[in-house]
Amino acid sequence: MTLILKTLLHLIQPLSIIWLVIGLWLVRRIFRRRSPDLWFPGAAWLLLTLLTCTPFASWLISGLEDQVPRVKLADLPQTEAIVCLGGGFEPSLVEPSGFKLQSGADRLTTALTLTAESKAPLLILGGGGYPHEGRVYSEADAVSDYLRAHVTLKAELLSMGVCKDTHDEAVKVAALAKERGLTRLLLVTSANHMPRTLATFRKAGINVIPVPCNYLNSLNHLGELHYLHLPSPRGLEVFGAWLHETVGSWVYRWRGWV
Repeated sequence: MTLILKTLLHLIQPLSIIWLVIGLWLVRRIFRRRSPDLWFPGAAWLLLTLLTCTPFASWLISGLEDQVPRVKLADLPQTEAIVCLGGGFEPSLVEPSGFKLQSGADRLTTALTLTAESKAPLLILGGGGYPHEGRVYSEADAVSDYLRAHVTLKAELLSMGVCKDTHDEAVKVAALAKERGLTRLLLVTSANHMPRTLATFRKAGINVIPVPCNYLNSLNHLGELHYLHLPSPRGLEVFGAWLHETVGSWVYRWRGWV
């Protein structure tokens, strides 16, 4: 009974309703033998099914996540700094903490874990900016303010302020490394983002050790893997992340940043 109720609740979700309506419409058209004009809507429904009802998107993103080997904290060496890229949080004017966690929050928790394990005496936070009423709010500043006020760290904390993109983060870290004489750093970001990030930082002349985290591939998650299931918006999110990184890599190569 519980399974039936969960299935019914899943079917009334917006994505499931869209998937069902288009599917039923296609079946109705086929039975009425009005198929010549079904190529495009049929292809769209099949693509939606592939992305939201199967692990296809996870398979795509695994090609990015598996490019850099996974690491164990105990195997990581002592370094001079930990660099945590932005994308896991955003400043907020309404949250009591002053910031809001996003899907990439594993970047921050991984960096804080490395700090707690005394892997480096310096933690550097990156991130973008959020314009609001004539002012630009920095995600790195928001998290830095919170950590300084509420957490006792084993490392110095430094915010990079507002960064335009990953390349800008690499340029700022390179300048800081030159200024402070840093020669080896731990680099923390999402596993699917790590190949482009690693290439960008090394192109900037920084010696970094990658610490990938925030794995999106469902094959790496706990629980049973169902190869066919009702539509899930997570498939679209994972596909969006894969597409963002794929296009981003092309752009970075074109600009000579990697």
